[in-house]
Amino acid sequence: MSTRKSVRPIWKNIGSGLIVPAGAVSNLTHSSTQTYLQIKEKALNIERLYAENSIPLLAPCNLASIIADAKALSDSWLLNQAKGQSTTRLFHAVHLDRIADAILALNQVPDRNKYLTALTTGNLDLLGRERSYAKDVLWELELWSTLKRKSFDVTLSEPDIVVVFEDARIGIACKKLYSDKNVEKVLSQGVAQIAGSFDFGILAVNLDDLLPPNGYMEAPDQVTMGERIYDFNIKFLKAHERHFRKYLPTGRLIAALVSTCILANVSDGRRTRLTNAQQATVWAIPGLPFAKERQLIRFRDQLMG
Repeated sequence: MSTRKSVRPIWKNIGSGLIVPAGAVSNLTHSSTQTYLQIKEKALNIERLYAENSIPLLAPCNLASIIADAKALSDSWLLNQAKGQSTTRLFHAVHLDRIADAILALNQVPDRNKYLTALTTGNLDLLGRERSYAKDVLWELELWSTLKRKSFDVTLSEPDIVVVFEDARIGIACKKLYSDKNVEKVLSQGVAQIAGSFDFGILAVNLDDLLPPNGYMEAPDQVTMGERIYDFNIKFLKAHERHFRKYLPTGRLIAALVSTCILANVSDGRRTRLTNAQQATVWAIPGLPFAKERQLIRFRDQLMG
């Protein structure tokens, strides 16, 4: 069976007050030896990066377990022994494909060791809902690596990420939510992180851990999958808009980027794709000055283009 990995945009337009960029959906056909070989190569590259920086990847490190599962799954496909593989091993392989893109981008970062070490000190189970510093750092690295791939002038620096865009120095505070009961606290912390040295700031909030644990989305096609994630983001924004209106205008923050990534099983009746699907939505403070609003839109368009 032929396989492919692709990225395609999903666009959505809604009413005033919300700027909604394209989401990105990466498709992984899990019946492919070639695809798993590519993931194994990423696993080997991660191991090489850690070895070159003298950071051990040993059990019970969760990242080491995920890497081992990805390599084992690839080997089982080569040996025609895929039948009976555990779903945990399969999910780990797909998630490693996502995790690796963030880790391997650290290769050229001078202080990469602190990030590499942080990823070994907590749980990286992306289907579990355990609070984890490693997952907090992963969200920061995922957004940073995405910005790099989109050709932004971006660095890992306080508050978490700094982008020089056009004539502006933008501070991005990355926050991962584990409960929708502490949204106010997270927003206030984000505001505090954006100091006066930035022209403006963006709060980047990840909602993955607000999804039900140990599950994945079933969808008949990519469009349905994207719509469901989009609806989840919008529901969150509508539920907490009063908090965004309260906290963001008190500092230099002018917008919040809300992102959700979910494991999805997409089947059209002929073939099945196990997919890491991501959607991002940008909430902007109503009544921004025209120049700032246009700059934010150009920033969004480059990020999601």
